[in-house]
Amino acid sequence: MPADLSNTIATVIGILVALLGAFLFAFWVAMGIWTFNDIRSRTRDWLAIGLASLLVMIFPLVGLILYFMIRPRETLADVFDRALEEESLLRELEATLSCHRCGLPVQEAWNYCSNCHSQLRFACPTCGKPMRHEWSICVSCGADQPDSQHAARQLTYDGSRGEPASQPVQEEAIVDDSAFRPPVQGAGQRR
Repeated sequence: MPADLSNTIATVIGILVALLGAFLFAFWVAMGIWTFNDIRSRTRDWLAIGLASLLVMIFPLVGLILYFMIRPRETLADVFDRALEEESLLRELEATLSCHRCGLPVQEAWNYCSNCHSQLRFACPTCGKPMRHEWSICVSCGADQPDSQHAARQLTYDGSRGEPASQPVQEEAIVDDSAFRPPVQGAGQRR
């Protein structure tokens, strides 16, 4: 019986060692696959992908610890999302109207800046519709605005004191308010 018992014990130990070896082999392969997928989601550099995978495959646990220490923090998806968010914020900032004189945000319907009191819109000489200072043509009638009128609308500043010049341009002061009022509905139009 002791011979049968020792054979049985040897067989059980052999099976346990084989199972442990199979588990360690499967763990080693899974660690390599996980590292490959993880580094691929963090970089597009194939040299870095190959080296990280080899590091983990050659030095299983130590390589995995080293990989965790040197891998990029952000995934490519995180970088892409952040870039989209930044682009969205930039577009939002570009779409925000600002005063041509002081740079503070203004609303589309405002005729004057609430901060520096400069005129934001003026009447088109051709059609009388409101125009902004930065436009070179009227968006309603398409009339070109002469450079002299565009330059005349800009108040010049005294560089030494940072104050407006003592004589503002006359054209800016003579603006008909009717261009900035809501349109009057005719008798034939329905409300």
